[in-house]
Amino acid sequence: MKLLINIFFVITFLYSCTLNKNNKIVTTLIEKKDNLSEKIEKNKTKKENIKKNKTKKENIQDINIRKFNNNIPFYLIGEPFFIEGVEYTPKENFNYNEKGLATYYGKELHNQKTANNDFNKVTELLGRHKTLPLPSVVKLTNLENGLSLIIKINDRNENNASFIEVSRKVAQLLRFYKSGFARVQVEIMSDPSKQLKIVTEAMNDPNFDSTIDSSPTVDVIISDLGETANNNEQSVNNIEQPIELGFEQVSQNDLFVKIDGFESYKKAQSIILLLEKNYKTTTQKEDSSYSLILGPLNNNEANKLVLFFISKGYKNANILIE
Repeated sequence: MKLLINIFFVITFLYSCTLNKNNKIVTTLIEKKDNLSEKIEKNKTKKENIKKNKTKKENIQDINIRKFNNNIPFYLIGEPFFIEGVEYTPKENFNYNEKGLATYYGKELHNQKTANNDFNKVTELLGRHKTLPLPSVVKLTNLENGLSLIIKINDRNENNASFIEVSRKVAQLLRFYKSGFARVQVEIMSDPSKQLKIVTEAMNDPNFDSTIDSSPTVDVIISDLGETANNNEQSVNNIEQPIELGFEQVSQNDLFVKIDGFESYKKAQSIILLLEKNYKTTTQKEDSSYSLILGPLNNNEANKLVLFFISKGYKNANILIE
């Protein structure tokens, strides 16, 4: 009897071990299945994201191809960029109002494509700026004579000294074509710029053409207008739109070149040794660094000095108008 009891316990023990082992196997299989399902789901999500990104990229490429093929200007802010080591960051700023040095471009840029797929035109009221949105509308005032114009910014300026470059026509109207430079104020026109943004983005909508085609139209038949009407129409087409040249009250101003970021007064003074000509200089402390100010200067001197300092590695050289 005792032997039977022992055999029973042995069999029970072996059965429980087998059962636990089977349970562990089943649990492991379930865990593996869950892990496999999770991996499959992750791979599925990953593939879907890749597909979405690919589709998005293809859509962007299609839109860009459409823009450039159809010569449609598009709205552009753009990424930060460098000109001879100096960094500029374009941004949407509808409160922009700054003073600086302006120059102009001639036939070398006429009919050349702009950064936003427009065209530079020497005969139109256009400008090139480093950071303003493309396109945008600004009021440009010549601080030397008070003359002002409303112009469109449609390209990026690539000159470190002048903060705006305008068409030859603008330079002629604001009376600095012969001198080549002018001290100017650039003030963005907020509402016209926002409206221009809306129109430009609408023109680049993939559904823009279908929207135009689906608009209701009315057929109009015109006949027997005679030669007089045709002649009048030709005369109207030949008349240029009037240009509104404004005049602003401006006060006398001086031009300076300021170089920031010197570690000590001695280093700020050492830059003077690089100059071939003696200029009036002022050194001032700003927080933990020093700045050197040269001037007052004429427009040509300021332009040359900024380019000179940047070429020597002083990237924080700027023009001030006070």
